[in-house]
Amino acid sequence: MNRRAPSLPPFVLSRRRFLRALAVTGAGAGLGAGLAGRASFALAQEGDDLITSHGLSMFGELRYPADFPHFDYVNPAAPKGGIHRSWYIGSFDSLTPFTEKGEAASGAWGVFDSLMSGSLDTLSEMYPLIAESVTYPANKRWVSFKLNPAARFSDGSPLTSEDVLFTFDAMKTKGQIRYRAYFDPIIGVEALGPHEVKFTFAEDAPVRDMLPTVAGTSIFSKAYFDGRDFSRASIEPPLGSGAYQVERVEAGRTIVYKRDENYWAKDLPVNVGANNFDQIRIDYYTDQASAFEAFKAGEYSYRSESNADRWVNGYNFPARTRGDVVLTETPAHTVPFCGGVFFNMRRDAFKDVRVREAIQTMFNFEWTNATLFHGVEQRSVSYWERSDMVASGPTPPDERAVLEPLMAELPPEAADVLTAEAVTPFKGANANERDRARRRRAIELFTAAGYTTQSGRLVGANGQQLRFEMMYGSPDAEQYLSPFSQALRGVGVDASLRFVDSAQWRERAETFDFDSFLVYVPMSDTPGNELRDTFGSQYAQIGGSLNVSGVASPGIDKLITLIESAESREDLNIRVRALDRVLRAMQLRVPLWVRPDTWAAFYDFYRYPETPPEYGTGSTSTWWVDAERYEALRAAGTLR
Repeated sequence: MNRRAPSLPPFVLSRRRFLRALAVTGAGAGLGAGLAGRASFALAQEGDDLITSHGLSMFGELRYPADFPHFDYVNPAAPKGGIHRSWYIGSFDSLTPFTEKGEAASGAWGVFDSLMSGSLDTLSEMYPLIAESVTYPANKRWVSFKLNPAARFSDGSPLTSEDVLFTFDAMKTKGQIRYRAYFDPIIGVEALGPHEVKFTFAEDAPVRDMLPTVAGTSIFSKAYFDGRDFSRASIEPPLGSGAYQVERVEAGRTIVYKRDENYWAKDLPVNVGANNFDQIRIDYYTDQASAFEAFKAGEYSYRSESNADRWVNGYNFPARTRGDVVLTETPAHTVPFCGGVFFNMRRDAFKDVRVREAIQTMFNFEWTNATLFHGVEQRSVSYWERSDMVASGPTPPDERAVLEPLMAELPPEAADVLTAEAVTPFKGANANERDRARRRRAIELFTAAGYTTQSGRLVGANGQQLRFEMMYGSPDAEQYLSPFSQALRGVGVDASLRFVDSAQWRERAETFDFDSFLVYVPMSDTPGNELRDTFGSQYAQIGGSLNVSGVASPGIDKLITLIESAESREDLNIRVRALDRVLRAMQLRVPLWVRPDTWAAFYDFYRYPETPPEYGTGSTSTWWVDAERYEALRAAGTLR
C-alpha cells in the first residue's frame, strides 16, 4: 500500500479501510509509519511443512533481519517533544473510522496498533508490532500469530487473543460493508492461548492478500466495547494501543493527539526514531484558500501543496521571504491517487464509449497546463502512474497471454485491446485554447454515437440534448473545470458544474447520485484484492464502494483474480498492465495530470533524517522539533 500526505480534499475517495489507513497513518500528521504494503510471508525457518518468520515480504527476502535495531531511514537519537500542526479540508463528526456512519477525523486509525507494522523504505514488508512472529503452512491456508505479552492498551490493560478475536468478529458483522467483504474468506479465528491466534482461510481465498490483511488489522479492546455499540459513530475518544491517543476534540474543527509516554511499544525496532512529536494537532478548514491563509499566518506549521499556481506564485509572503518557511520538492516513488472526472456509467448518457471519449477529448490539457499550471504538470494516462505497471504501445506477448483467454468476457470497449495500442488521451498539437482538431475529433465521435447538431445543441436519437453535470468538492477545481464545461457547451453539450460541501459530496458519492464527478481514487503499489472494491462487479451497485463508474465485467473480475494470485513482482506487473490496458480502453474518466515529485511547505523548526525513505514521501513520522528554533519563531510572532 502507499503512504500518503494527510491533507486530502473532500473529493479524494478514501477506502476508509484499515489497510490503507495504516499505510498512511501519520503521513504529515506524524502518527507512525503504518503498514507499508500488502505482503505474504518470507521464509525464515522451515520444518514439518511450516514456516515461521519475524517478518513478511511479498516478493523476495526481507530487508531487515530478526535482530534489526531500527529502520535505516530514522534517526534513533531524535529528540522527543514539541507540537506538529497540520490541516485537513472538510469536517468530521466521528472518531470511529471502522463504522458506516459518520465522517471520521484525520488520524483516527492511528490510535490503534496492528499485529504487524511496515517500513517506508520497502513497498511490501512488515515487521513485528503486536505480533512477535507468524507461522503458516506452505499452502498458506492458515496463519498463526504469537502476540507480544507486553502489548497493552493505553489504560494499561493487556492486549490478548480475546481482543483479536473480538476485533475480527466485530469487523465481519458490524464494520463497514467493504471490510466485511475483505474478511469473508476468513472461515475461522481461534485463540491457541492468551497470546496466540490462528486464522483459517477458505479454499478459494486470495491468500497472497489475506495474510497481510490479517497482519495489518488494527486491534480493538473487547472490554472497552462491552456495553458500547461498535457500529455507532461516536465522538468519544476510543481506547487505543498506539503511540498517540486523542487528547482533545472540537467536532468538525480540531483534533489533538498526544504522545503516550507509557506507550508499550515505544522501544520496538519499528518505532525507534519515530513518533517524536509530543502533540499532533489537525485543524479543519472549509476550503483550500482559507487553509492557505491560515498557514501564511502561522496558525499551522506543515502543509502539502497540490496547486501549481499557488506553488509558483503564492509562497511569497513575509515568513517565506525571511526564510522562516521552507519549500521542498521531493521525488515521489509511489503510485499516486488516480485523478479524473469519472463517468457514472449507470446513467444512460454514458453507456456509449464514444460519448465518453468525445467528452474526454474536449478537455484541453495542453492549454490548461500552460495557462493555469505554468507547464509543470504531466498528463496522466494510466491508472498506475509512476510505476512499472503502466501499459504502453501495442500489446506485447506477455500481456496478450493474459488477455486472450478472457476476451469473450471483457467489455466490448476492449474488443481491440489485443491489436490496438494502449489508449492515451487526445493530445493537442499546441497549447491553443481553440483547438480545431480537438473539436473535429469530438464531433466525429458524437456523430458516430448517433448525435446531431441542431441549433447549436447536440441532440440524440431521443430528441434530447446531451446534458450532464460535473460534481466537485474543492473550489480550486473550478479554474480548470469551468473552461472544460465551456468547451463542451461550444460543441452543443449542456455541461454544468456543481460544487458541493463535504457532507453533500459524501452522501451523493456513496449513493451514486451524480452524472460525473471529480475524484481521486487511491491506487496501490502492489494491487490485489482492493481492486474488487474499485473495479469488481460485486461492488458496482453497492453504495459507498470505490467502483464509482459502475464497472461490471466477468472478464475484469477474472483478471483481478489473476492479479491477486501473482507470485512474483514480474507477473504482477504484467497482469496489472493488462488490466490498465482494458480500463483505459473503456474511457471511464477524463484523466487529469501527475507530477514526479511531492511539494511541501513547513516552518523552519522541523528537522528530519538526512536520507528520506524512498517510499515515505509526505510522511513526517520520523521528523522532530528543534525546540530552540520553535520558541524563536513563537517569540517573533511568526507562529501562533
